[in-house]
Amino acid sequence: MNNLVLITSVINTPNKPLSYSNVRSVFTREERYEQTKKTINSIKEKIPDCKLMIVECTDFTEEEKVYFEKECDYVLNLWERKELHPEIFGIGKALGEGTMTIEALKYIIENKFNYDNLFKICGRYWLNNDFDYNTYNNNNLVFKKIAGNINNIFTSFYKISYDNTKILLNFLLQTESNMKRLIGYEVLFSHYLKYINYSNVKFIDKIGYEGAVTVCGSKYVG
Repeated sequence: MNNLVLITSVINTPNKPLSYSNVRSVFTREERYEQTKKTINSIKEKIPDCKLMIVECTDFTEEEKVYFEKECDYVLNLWERKELHPEIFGIGKALGEGTMTIEALKYIIENKFNYDNLFKICGRYWLNNDFDYNTYNNNNLVFKKIAGNINNIFTSFYKISYDNTKILLNFLLQTESNMKRLIGYEVLFSHYLKYINYSNVKFIDKIGYEGAVTVCGSKYVG
């Protein structure tokens, strides 16, 4: 199957708080850049027949620009879209992630990308040796519940099908007001799965995925 992997990323985070943390990132720009390189390398190693797209909102250095244009098939940098900065860099995690995902999905649809599966992964996290591609090599939408809770869906990594791309975009556009109300992105994605009536959804317990939590630096493995 042909795979498209979407990486949502902000290499250079502003010194602004989130609704749940006064510290937005304990990592420097250079550390975040190196972590995102690890994301890209792990995707190339673990997911066959794939193209990579990164959506960013950073005023790239020349080194960063050259690297991403070389290592990714598509680079969508929203930095010049100043009207999006209040959403991307605001206090709401859901609105920031949601805005970047909306813009990426619009770009994918408008440019008529061809793929079977669309994986979404947050930059700075990577696939580890527990990742099993066979779990995703199908027509299912693949998600993980947080602590087994159907109303709390893991949004740092998931897979949808080509046919579901427009459906997800439409849902995110319809739920922007809830993002602005600071409802958690994980909760909103549980609404999305209800919105599609759990059609072709497969839940998994282990992704094979790890990285460092941005607000505190603690390690996540799941």
